[in-house]
Amino acid sequence: MIKDLNPIIHGIRVDLTALQTIRHKCRPEVCRDCPSCCSRYVPHVSQSELERIVGYFPLVARYTNSIKNGDGFKNVFEECDDASYCIDAKEDESCVFTYAKPSGETFCALHSVALDRRISPVDLKPKACSLWPLTLSEEAAPELSVDRNWRDFPCNTLSDNGRRMDAGIMNIVASCFGVSFLKQLL
Repeated sequence: MIKDLNPIIHGIRVDLTALQTIRHKCRPEVCRDCPSCCSRYVPHVSQSELERIVGYFPLVARYTNSIKNGDGFKNVFEECDDASYCIDAKEDESCVFTYAKPSGETFCALHSVALDRRISPVDLKPKACSLWPLTLSEEAAPELSVDRNWRDFPCNTLSDNGRRMDAGIMNIVASCFGVSFLKQLL
């Protein structure tokens, strides 16, 4: 009997081969010289994610002016066809929540606020952003895999670990789905 290489954990099919193919290490210092993941994608957010993020706008505005509108805040979410919302982009096509440090590194204001508040960035950022470079399909039977454009970004490289998963990928899985999910996957 051939073992299925795509296990199903908590109703999510996992493309294990894809997850073992990639190494990931977020390196903001390289984003100043090339497009970052925060400038190439329009993440979708659920209603609950939108409400959670909006609650942090006063703190987020300390990092980026792109959400401000006079003394208030802009509506930076656009309704999408699939009952979700999309995050707006700035004129340079980067996410409205990105900001650059004086040294040029690109950072996420939501991530920075989460760290300031001593909460996990996964608890504030949209799931689509926390998962990067992994993706979770929106199908009836969701699949966890790797974004098809992962090679376009210097924070991702081809893994030479054989059939072992990279520590960066394991961290993403554990952060987004829990340690028990990761243990079942391994």
